[in-house]
Amino acid sequence: MVQGGIPGDRALTDECRESVEGLVLRMSLVYIFAASKMEGQPVEQIAVGNPEGDSTPRLGTLRSGNNELVLVVGGWGHKKAAAKAREALGFTPFPSESQTLPGRKPDAVLIIGLCGGLSSSLPQNRIVAYTNCLPIESNKPPQPCSVTVTNKIVEILHSHGMTCERVVGITSPRIAVRSDDKLALAKSGAKVVDMESYEILAVAAHVGVSAAVLRVVADTPDSKMPDLNRALNQDGALDDRKALWVALTSPIRMARLLSGNKRAMSHLAKALELILPADCFTEAHN
Repeated sequence: MVQGGIPGDRALTDECRESVEGLVLRMSLVYIFAASKMEGQPVEQIAVGNPEGDSTPRLGTLRSGNNELVLVVGGWGHKKAAAKAREALGFTPFPSESQTLPGRKPDAVLIIGLCGGLSSSLPQNRIVAYTNCLPIESNKPPQPCSVTVTNKIVEILHSHGMTCERVVGITSPRIAVRSDDKLALAKSGAKVVDMESYEILAVAAHVGVSAAVLRVVADTPDSKMPDLNRALNQDGALDDRKALWVALTSPIRMARLLSGNKRAMSHLAKALELILPADCFTEAHN
């Protein structure tokens, strides 16, 4: 009821609800894909929405600035990445009915994590944004990244004094361990390699969602790495028990790898602190 020109409780409630609904409509919904919990952890640490003390990356809605975020940890390898992307972007239902997710298509997809350098011009810990991603198979087309979203990401990082290089990436079903493996991949024109981006970009393109890739260089062409290909299963995913055996047989190289990955992710986390709350994704609205 309204008395003396002052709105009653119901009018105020309606006004507040409209205000909140308007804010939600203006927010960008971004699905963030990471291959591992370690690579997804910065998102959980930066964003708001998870229970206090819970740093385990999971599906669910988070918030950073004016962006609504859904973190999707898909697992190692192109097959797992493709399956998780199809699941998250609507090809198949989520495995758990208890997951609470936004009831609309995301405005953008952001793929984050580590990558391997294929060029000596890219030092360790360099932040890179893909312009497009190549497949290993010659009969498949490159997958382009959103020019608008990528340019905004690079511009924001540069404006804060952080170097971010635009690169062509390539997705490989195997880990590029030896220098000759990396040289062979570099002949494709790619400057970095990962194991997931191409498949996620392909699914995003299929459903009409703009996508970008922001990664950090964890190793260079001359890095000495343990052969974790021996720990991959037939689907290209990491087998934990086999990985333990590789670690036991190459302890120094494994220790260096883990230390380098952790250091690289700390650099990516700083970039994500700037990107996740920023207005990078509004022009991606359909």
